[in-house]
Amino acid sequence: MMTVKRPTLASRPVRRRRACSVALFAALGALGFAPSEARAEEPGSDYCRAITARAEADSALLFAPTVHAQVVRFPSNGYADTTGLQSGRGLQPRAAMSIGLVDIYKGLGVRDVAKKDCLRHEATTTLREMLAQRNDAGLRAALTKKLEYLKAHEPELQAAVEQAEARFAAGSGTLIEVNEIRRRVLESSTRAAESERALAAMTTRGFVAPDESIEDLLAQYESRSVAYEKSVEHLRNLSPWKFNVTGGATAHPDVDYFGFVELTYNIGGLFQGSAEARAVEARSAETKNARYEMRQQVEALRRELRTQAGILRRQAQKIEEETTRLSSARAAIEPTDAPNKPHVLAMLSLQVIDLEAERVFLNTLADRQSAIGGRQ
Repeated sequence: MMTVKRPTLASRPVRRRRACSVALFAALGALGFAPSEARAEEPGSDYCRAITARAEADSALLFAPTVHAQVVRFPSNGYADTTGLQSGRGLQPRAAMSIGLVDIYKGLGVRDVAKKDCLRHEATTTLREMLAQRNDAGLRAALTKKLEYLKAHEPELQAAVEQAEARFAAGSGTLIEVNEIRRRVLESSTRAAESERALAAMTTRGFVAPDESIEDLLAQYESRSVAYEKSVEHLRNLSPWKFNVTGGATAHPDVDYFGFVELTYNIGGLFQGSAEARAVEARSAETKNARYEMRQQVEALRRELRTQAGILRRQAQKIEEETTRLSSARAAIEPTDAPNKPHVLAMLSLQVIDLEAERVFLNTLADRQSAIGGRQ
């Protein structure tokens, strides 16, 4: 600890006093600017807003100077206090202000911890929602593609109904054939409506799966978890240090001022650093190995998605083989002069549309689940 004493204020040059005043106001202005600067970018989620507000509250105490007010009664003989050997008599009022330079740095560290915690929480929430809605993995994209395909072929479906009604009116078709065409078109419209309802329900639930694979999201979660632990480690490693600058004034027996600089270090800090490093290392291992952590659950989901994608592709292959067979049958019927040829061709075309819509759905779902599941 270093103590600085100066002569009375009356004997100090006016320029020196003005320079000290400017320096004090500049320091206070810088401390007051730091909190407002940190609020320039508002966090999104309620959790992030809460921890950011708490960090601002804690850092405000670390950024701001501390004001001291003392009234000292001197004994008849001298005594030793934190500023050294002093002597006097009667009562001496004192006013002082101290700034902790290490505390200011800690305030920045508190805000950094909150920011890292927010990023970690966002990655955790995304993974948990994907795990909770594992049955919907890739379903939104598949339903969207299927719905687009069916809507694109709506004119063809309506044309089939109109042609069947025209044949019936001309006497070249039967009412049974018209009803059969209508039933097939209604089934296609029902499938489109079911896809719309499913998409609306997913939209209502509010969760939209990200574009990254779940493997990338897992790596992001683990890296952000370790980054958060490292920011906490850095902040805790500052605990042994204190570096305070204090200045004040006395009013008795004469108006005077004093100041001192104090640097302290707790010897336990020599052992704290290695222990904190081991804690970060243990947390990193925990995120990768613990059964209750995300990695184990994500790996199980990835295996499940890859298996499902294989099944979906095999089913889509069977549908493709069936549409090929129907297309061949349609090509074989077209040159003939069968009396119900228009009706048969229309039914085959409608059946191909239904099968193709299902194939588009299965292939899109398989591709999306493979992308979410990541590489083998």
